Amino acid sequence: MTAVGIARLAGVGRAAVSNWRRRHAGFPKPVGGTETSPSFALAEVEEWLRAQGKLAEVPLRERVWQQVAGHPAGAVTALVHAGCALLLVRDRSAAWPSLAALPDERLTEVLPVALEETLTERLGPGRAVLTPAPGALAVSLPLLRGAAELAADTGARQAFEFLLGRHLDANPRQYTLTPPGPAALMAAGPGGVSVY
Repeated sequence: MTAVGIARLAGVGRAAVSNWRRRHAGFPKPVGGTETSPSFALAEVEEWLRAQGKLAEVPLRERVWQQVAGHPAGAVTALVHAGCALLLVRDRSAAWPSLAALPDERLTEVLPVALEETLTERLGPGRAVLTPAPGALAVSLPLLRGAAELAADTGARQAFEFLLGRHLDANPRQYTLTPPGPAALMAAGPGGVSVY
């Protein structure tokens, strides 16, 4: 997580995080990033903030976002996995509670089947979004459980919109957004509206 993420967790400005780094020898050491934009381990930051009395509980949406941002396979993969799970939560809401109750090892085995059915039903058999494999899903389970919990609070669509929006805000130079008009035309597909 970055200094901006730490500031969000603690409800302070970025300058406060810089001050903490300089003034507190016990502040977590960077685990990655660059000299000018270091990244820190979420668990270490939470522990330090709690020990300093600066954090009681991490808000659910921040925790889920940090799981996306810190995903071992990258944020885009995390968003794909979360999006697939949120489609399942939305389209088969009765199935998710029994899946979520399974131990991680068993959930890793059965979740791809449920995702395959949901994605095929929603997007068709020749879809561009592939069903995540069990091995890939294993590292995403905490994220998927958190995303589903967030969806229970806000709705699946709103949960995904929050995560995608936060990703776009965090990476503005990597993406050029398509204006609404052309985006709607593209979404209509070849059988949709003609521009001629």
